Amino acid sequence: MTAVRFRDLTAAERALICNGCGGKGSWVPVPNWLFKASCDHHDFNYWLGCTEEDRRRADWQFYLAMLEDVKDAPWWRRPFARARAWLYYKAVSVFAKKFFYYAERERTREDLEAAIAAEG
Repeated sequence: MTAVRFRDLTAAERALICNGCGGKGSWVPVPNWLFKASCDHHDFNYWLGCTEEDRRRADWQFYLAMLEDVKDAPWWRRPFARARAWLYYKAVSVFAKKFFYYAERERTREDLEAAIAAEG
């Protein structure tokens, strides 16, 4: 079993796993705003899955990544951006559990290749 890393994903693999902010297939539209890359990485961590501890870690890493994104906003928008980052973090902590892949092990490169084959 080969581990898969976010930075190694092709564009097609990212399209299969990631959709920006908001749950994939959800009817609730969530603006990407400043956080699209952080949301995509969070989608990947949810796709990898495993335990509840892994889910909590993914959510916390998501929040920290968004705080880094806030640094790219103009100074006068940063307070609003930090508040939105906190809101997104709390929203995924409470409402996104159904999108997390709970399993005995994380998904692997082989799992990703099988998912791509199933799509094709």
